[in-house]
Amino acid sequence: MSPLLVEQQPDLNPIIPEPSNVDLPVSDLRLLHHWISKGYNSSRPYDMYMKEDSHWRDECTEIAFQHPPLLHGYLALAAVHKAVTIPGSDRQSLLLQAHSHISRGLAIYRRHLESPTAERAIPMFMTSTVLFTYNLGSAQLEMPEDPIDGIHHCFRLLAGIKIVVMPFWLEIKDTGIFSHLVYLADGDDTDSIDVRGKDDQTPEILALKELTGYLLNAQDRDTCLTETEQLHKASVRLRHVSPRSDEYNLILTWAAQLQEQFMHLLSAHNPVACIIITYFAALLAQARPVWWVGKWPQWLLAACEQLLATTPELLKWLDWPRKIINTRTWSVVSTPVSSDHPSTGT
Repeated sequence: MSPLLVEQQPDLNPIIPEPSNVDLPVSDLRLLHHWISKGYNSSRPYDMYMKEDSHWRDECTEIAFQHPPLLHGYLALAAVHKAVTIPGSDRQSLLLQAHSHISRGLAIYRRHLESPTAERAIPMFMTSTVLFTYNLGSAQLEMPEDPIDGIHHCFRLLAGIKIVVMPFWLEIKDTGIFSHLVYLADGDDTDSIDVRGKDDQTPEILALKELTGYLLNAQDRDTCLTETEQLHKASVRLRHVSPRSDEYNLILTWAAQLQEQFMHLLSAHNPVACIIITYFAALLAQARPVWWVGKWPQWLLAACEQLLATTPELLKWLDWPRKIINTRTWSVVSTPVSSDHPSTGT
């Protein structure tokens, strides 16, 4: 699950560690064991992770030992995963551990955001994705009071990737570790997917261009048009990516690249922006299930329906995402189980 896409290349730029003074008590060692035995493998939906993957289990954990924010993030994510997926687990104790680790990790992460470096770019990229996953996953234990605010916060965390990665893109894009993190199977690079889908469309998403004429000034309309076009591209790619690849790569690329103006509209609960987000939720509902997505599509749909209650003329725009989301069966998925191709939702 990663919001940037590159082809896999040899390692040209190894990670340079930073000093770590993290001491792990037995309770944290249990979390670490859970992460390397179950947690890392449960966060992605595709078949290659049904097999032993020493990279995610060993190399990424070794990087985490060298970079405290990432280690705290893995331990927090492990705690939440146990609480969500293991019946009879001590949820209260696990949530306290998760909160402690995510708070300590965030404190260091935010300091590093103020002074990004090439040496920390890859671990910070990894930490950004862990924070995003953690925030979506921890909500499975208690529905957020306002799912629109919740997803906006998650998108803000994902936007940190642009700060820590893009200035050093040329230095890290061809490294082996980075290529593995953003892996797509052979033949699933975006150019190849676009060729396969060149005659395909999702007319329901294209129809959103008409929606952008409502309740928006010229600048906001242009912003929403751009995000609609990019979401449509992600939708077509989702139908043509092979089951060997992680479709969340394609979906979350859209979220990671959202314009600042669109983020402002979403934060203000602009009806048009919120409808667009509900179509994004429909793409999540079409992907193979992972535990950290869980009920988010249903929550976002319900929040948008409630928001539009005061503008009933706009409710018709929710017909398509409602059809997709309401036909999705939600369950807690702790390990990848399906080799089915992502649904077209049609």
